[in-house]
Amino acid sequence: MIILTSLLIGLLYTNPAAFFALVAVLYLLWEWLRYNFRYWQREAVPGPKPSLLFGNIGASLAMKKHIAEVVDEWYKAFPNEPIVGYYKVFKPAVLIRDPELIKTVLVKDQASFSAFDFTFNEKCNPLLRDNPFLIDGERWRKARQVLTPLYTGNKMKQLFPGLDQCSRQFVEYIGQRLGDDLEAKSISASYTTQNVVGCAFSLDAECFENSDSEWRAMGKKIFQPTLFAGITMLVTLFVPFIAKYLPIRLIPKEVDVWFRKTITHILEERRRKSAPREDQLQTLLNPKAQNLSAEQITGHALTFFTEGYETSSTALSFALYHVANNPEVQEKLYREISRTLAENGNELTYDVMQSIEYLDWILQETLRINPPAAVLTKRTTKTYLLKREVNDNMVGTLIPEGTPVTVPITAIHMDPKYHPEPERFRPERFSPAEKADRTQLVYFPFGEGPRMCLGMRFAQTQIKCALVRLVQCYRIRVSPNHKPFQIDRRAFLVQARDGLLLNFEKR
Repeated sequence: MIILTSLLIGLLYTNPAAFFALVAVLYLLWEWLRYNFRYWQREAVPGPKPSLLFGNIGASLAMKKHIAEVVDEWYKAFPNEPIVGYYKVFKPAVLIRDPELIKTVLVKDQASFSAFDFTFNEKCNPLLRDNPFLIDGERWRKARQVLTPLYTGNKMKQLFPGLDQCSRQFVEYIGQRLGDDLEAKSISASYTTQNVVGCAFSLDAECFENSDSEWRAMGKKIFQPTLFAGITMLVTLFVPFIAKYLPIRLIPKEVDVWFRKTITHILEERRRKSAPREDQLQTLLNPKAQNLSAEQITGHALTFFTEGYETSSTALSFALYHVANNPEVQEKLYREISRTLAENGNELTYDVMQSIEYLDWILQETLRINPPAAVLTKRTTKTYLLKREVNDNMVGTLIPEGTPVTVPITAIHMDPKYHPEPERFRPERFSPAEKADRTQLVYFPFGEGPRMCLGMRFAQTQIKCALVRLVQCYRIRVSPNHKPFQIDRRAFLVQARDGLLLNFEKR
């Protein structure tokens, strides 16, 4: 402010005409900002007070707070409001708090909210052009149609023997490190990378025996929390009108080149001889699939690699932590696993694993407390009249086309109104009896409706299989050196800043 004042004074004496013109421009800009930031006030929608430069997301842009923390503050600040108005820099946006309105956005009228509020420069990221998590409209429908056969129940049964073999390798990998402090996210990412590469491409990623595994290294380059990666993601998420035109690469060039080369080599191999099994890539190549270009096949292959390993490794790491931190839960799970396997000839199949109810409850409770994505960010694709109840009266609020819409996953999951004692890890919340009592949409770690996570079944399968094999063989404990959980503000997904340190002990 002092510098600006000095410049204005200097300009006044050297060029009065320019001085008054600049003052007029600054005044008009000031009045526009004031008018813009009264949008929700004019619409009678409550919300946090914005700053003139960054709206309500300055703390996230500065990496002082994760977006999950910011949204949680808004959620708690307006406990009786169905919607909260905020500003995504200069853009008016809305937070949906009410479960019925969330159902409206994600399910009932999802056609009006079908786009994710995520913009990127497609010229700089050609392999992401057909990623169903990033696009909308007809392109999204075609991409989803292509990828859906990769994640059916029958496909999971077909892939399960190889998946279980990977879980057994995971057990051996842990067995070589008994007594050591092991970081849950790191070991989980080694497992999910190994498994996804096997299921997708029938290749050995060498994650367990080679600390320099190329697959693991390339996965880290995409998702490893760094200052630059954090800035890139924040610009893409929160300043889309800039991100659309800036040459921001979401996939590092080194990874892009390596992945293209790798998939090209695999495709050449498959032209010479048939695939060793019907893996996910082969499903894309089958005659029943649509005619896809090499670029599209490579892009889809990148999708099921990145989406298959990263979110699953995050969820598995928190599941291991909660099991370790709750010994009574762990022992009950061990008894359930032992009983179920004994009843089925000690053979673990997809159907046998699915029958272990307590295993499913543990995973669902983990995803309630620690969903990998803390929020869903949607965008209206057409102007929509959002109706809400205010003081026993129905009020309509017009949400213009292009408005960012935030759905707070973690905040809803941790609201004691819907989940009593939310901080307590209690798998029984997901027993049939307790689930029947919850009639509202208050649990949706994979989203909900037509655009819910396509790879949900695959993610749950590989996480459950790892839990079965690890708990069957080891007692898992939280390391004495573990630090209390703090969210990593550089990461897009919810991760522990200082890691989750565990010890494994042979049963």
